[in-house]
Amino acid sequence: MISIKLGLSKGTKSTFADFIRHAKSDQKKRVYSEVLTEATKQQNLVMMQAESKRA
Repeated sequence: MISIKLGLSKGTKSTFADFIRHAKSDQKKRVYSEVLTEATKQQNLVMMQAESKRA
């Protein structure tokens, strides 16, 4: 089994964890939508750059 340790030790609080625990559903949906939209833009940019290098 592979264990991946992130920068925070066990029991350390993060603003992201607080958001996940305490944000209302509509707030989470809005943030997730924005994140997915930006991730899609970034993926499309990477694909276009790769395609331009192939040509």
